[in-house]
Amino acid sequence: MEAKKKIKRALSSVEDAITALKRARNYADEANSDINRALRELDDAETDLRKALREMPDE
Repeated sequence: MEAKKKIKRALSSVEDAITALKRARNYADEANSDINRALRELDDAETDLRKALREMPDE
């Protein structure tokens, strides 16, 4: 019976670790989405600035 308790405890620990990793993966996915959105916004800003620079007359 003692071995069965130890196995159940180990199983519970593994389940907790799986849950924690899934939660971490979700946070990482959200962060990745935020990073990609910020990169797109910066790319758009770069494009707009380059266009504005091209359209300005040389001094």
